[in-house]
This record gives sequence, structure tokens and C-alpha cells, in this order.
Amino acid sequence: MKKSRIIAAALSLVAVMAVGLAGCSSSSQSGSNQQASFKNKTTKKSDVKSTLTSSKQLWYVTGSVNAKSNSGLEAYRFNSNGKATVYNVNKIYKSYSAAKKDNALSKVGTLNTTFKTKGDDTVINFKGKLSDIPMTQKFTVKQTLTGKNNAAKLKVAGYHINRDVDDDVTKAVLVKVAE
Repeated sequence: MKKSRIIAAALSLVAVMAVGLAGCSSSSQSGSNQQASFKNKTTKKSDVKSTLTSSKQLWYVTGSVNAKSNSGLEAYRFNSNGKATVYNVNKIYKSYSAAKKDNALSKVGTLNTTFKTKGDDTVINFKGKLSDIPMTQKFTVKQTLTGKNNAAKLKVAGYHINRDVDDDVTKAVLVKVAE
């Protein structure tokens, strides 16, 4: 019984890391296009907590604004009570209601969140269960960004982050559709 729980936990961690790493692969051409679109910063980093918790939108975590993933995207929906609901979605949706209407929200779990300021960075700690497996992760918010997701033809805004899952740190973005 204990061995099967350990194996299940390891497999789910590998799945979470695979989604994160799949988002990291993007062509160098899309990277140069992104840099040009990031020059206008619309969100103050000091407002990270209020920006995330006051929005009713989905926040997408991916390797870059135009990363391609065959396994879908992770979408977070934060609330003011310190919880984040995590979904798997197949693309970036214009709104939460559009994703719900399209029946595209596959709920993975709900995580407790805490926000802390560490130097110039905001650190978001997550703890809870994804697919009934305990997990912890940390997002370190580095800088703001704006851009355009070419596949969805939508403007997005958010943050560059360092994502830490079990001391495996990857660069990613945390973005929502710009209103």
C-alpha cells in the first residue's frame, strides 16, 4: 500500500514536470517576437497578490506566451480566501465563462496559497493535492510582461516567473487574457 502511494506520487510529479517542461519548448523565432511585445508593462509587481486574487479570470502557466504543448496548459483561478483552483485546459480562453461553456475545464485540485515578499521578488507558495496527490510548489515573480498569444489571437498580461517544484526550477510565464 505504501509502495503504491509512493509510486503514484512520483508519477504525478513526473506528469506535472512534463507539462511544465513541454511549455518550455518554443522556437527561437517566437522568442524574439515575444521580447518586442514585452516592452509595455501594465502590472506593478508590488500588486501581485491583489492582481491575482481580485481577478476572476484564469491564469495560465506555460513556458512562454506562445509555447506549444501537446498535453495542454495549466490554468489557475485564485480567490481572496487564499485558495487556487488548478485546471487542465487545451488552450487559452478569452474568459473563465468561455472555458466553462466549452466544457474545457478539467479540475486537477485546489491548493492553499501564501504570498510573501522576498527582496524585490514576490514569492507564491502552493500546498495541497493535485489529482489526490500531495504537492508543494513555489512561483517567484520576476518581472511583468504583456504580449500576444498567436494561437488564441489574444493579448495577454502577467509575469515572468521561476517555477520551483521539488527544487527543480524552470522559467515560465503566468499570464491572463488582458481585458
